[in-house]
Amino acid sequence: MIESAFDRLVRRGMILAIGNLLTPVYFRWLNSVTPEGDGILKTLPRRNVIFLANHQTYFTEAIAFYDLFYIVHGFPYEDPHLRFSAATETMKKNLVTKILTYAGGVTFKRSFREAGREVNRPVDLEGISKVEEAIATGWLLHFPTGTTQKHAPIRPGIAQLLHRSKAVAVPVRVDGFQDLLLHKQFPGRTGKKPTIRFFPPMDLDDFYAAPFDKEKGRKVIEDLGSLILDPA
Repeated sequence: MIESAFDRLVRRGMILAIGNLLTPVYFRWLNSVTPEGDGILKTLPRRNVIFLANHQTYFTEAIAFYDLFYIVHGFPYEDPHLRFSAATETMKKNLVTKILTYAGGVTFKRSFREAGREVNRPVDLEGISKVEEAIATGWLLHFPTGTTQKHAPIRPGIAQLLHRSKAVAVPVRVDGFQDLLLHKQFPGRTGKKPTIRFFPPMDLDDFYAAPFDKEKGRKVIEDLGSLILDPA
């Protein structure tokens, strides 16, 4: 996932344009996206951090994260280098999603779902490699349920991803972003009050120190789910 100087220039230009012209108007004037617990952001290392969030829309939360990190908190555009993970088929849907991919999308093929239907195919090892590289070189916003469907469980592979990357894992709970949608996955509604709640990083030192264990991995997933998932 090597970026050229041109790629970085385009990415910075997109964040600068969207962040200064569009997101302040939409996320803070026409709506009120409220962060909670975001004071921890300044305490995090600039690499090897993964934000694990519930998933309500295809890309609105990701745009809100870019706005919060680079515009509200004023982080340098590549320190940390924020990316977000997304299903390959989702990010090919239209011009907006293709642009967002260029801005920082890390795409992979889901092994269990594609285009709204259940599938069963081998794990996308190349996609996982891109995800792990994104974590190692910066901050990654990741959606561990892999779908916007309510009450979807956290995928078991997230425990293995954490164990391999040894990342600082920050649970994030988003609420109200689906209320912003005007047509399908396109935001446009106003007067809404979504929230982004950051929890303290998970205590995974013991989990990381020992060889991977499925039972301990399930416990990590349960702990994460208790923070970010809707009650059953």
